[in-house]
Amino acid sequence: QLLGVTLMSSLLSVWTCKAEEITNGTDWVDITGKAISAHEGEIARFGDAFYWYGSSYANNPKGLFRMTAGPVWNGMRVYSSKDLKNWTYKGVCLPRPESGFGKVGATGRGHVIYNEETKKYVMWYRWFVAMPASFLCVATADHPEGPFTPHGPRQMGTSTGFGSDMNVFQDEDGKAYVIYCDHNAPGAKPESAGGWRYAIRIDSLSDDYLTSNREGVLVFDRGCEAPAMVKHRGKYIAVASGVHGWAGSDTKCATADSPLGTWTKQADISEQRTWSSQVSDLIYLKESDIVMALCDQWWIPDKADIDKSRYLFLPLDIDAKTGRAKMEYRQAWDPLKPAK
Repeated sequence: QLLGVTLMSSLLSVWTCKAEEITNGTDWVDITGKAISAHEGEIARFGDAFYWYGSSYANNPKGLFRMTAGPVWNGMRVYSSKDLKNWTYKGVCLPRPESGFGKVGATGRGHVIYNEETKKYVMWYRWFVAMPASFLCVATADHPEGPFTPHGPRQMGTSTGFGSDMNVFQDEDGKAYVIYCDHNAPGAKPESAGGWRYAIRIDSLSDDYLTSNREGVLVFDRGCEAPAMVKHRGKYIAVASGVHGWAGSDTKCATADSPLGTWTKQADISEQRTWSSQVSDLIYLKESDIVMALCDQWWIPDKADIDKSRYLFLPLDIDAKTGRAKMEYRQAWDPLKPAK
């Protein structure tokens, strides 16, 4: 009888471990079995829950986003989880306006941080009309699930005030920053002459997180988009993808000793074009003392419908002695479980 109990306990332990693992290279579904539609997203942590924000491309299988495509954006969605594996759909937290500002074009890359002083959840996001008219906008809510109230576009630390692909970062001292793409960096050529420069910059935010202080600190000088930022083992880490449209890209990396630099560029930290994906967000996980990257595997497995694109959760670690960061591909793993 004791042997049977021991065997049952062992099997239960194995089953529990497996149940907590996420599996890359598969379709991602919520607890009801429906496909998770939260692209270009972020995973934030508030209290004991994780929140996954992202855009849906439902009814927009080709991924159109310019103003000429009309109202192609479906609103910012949010899912919640306690373990990073089992996700519950919580609805559209920032809907597309039915009329007026924001109805046409596309909004994406929504990222949320909590302001302890104002007791507001603050979302920064991108609203794209047509190059180079891409604005960074702000919305606030009383709850991480929304609804978020838009407050309009913000000027950034660029020569035009415009900003594109972006992310936010909140430091341990409560100060917040926005890292973003500057299409019109000095030396850039117009799109008709071969493309924009696609530099990556960082601005600090006002105390209420609603306004950029417009420092425009340079991280990458050209050829980058989709940035993210995190702090790990005393170093600030910024990553970005190359400019390849809806495709995988090797992950660029730079490190610094403070959020506003100076930033030192490293060699690429991924392999195989980040395993056919594009990095969207970074989150530090205290339980395992690693950084987890959220990535979009555009057009995988369905090249006819971008909304079916899969996601990757990948570990990113930095060597405390050398300061070198590196990403790793894992097929199945528990991001919250400490490494042996």
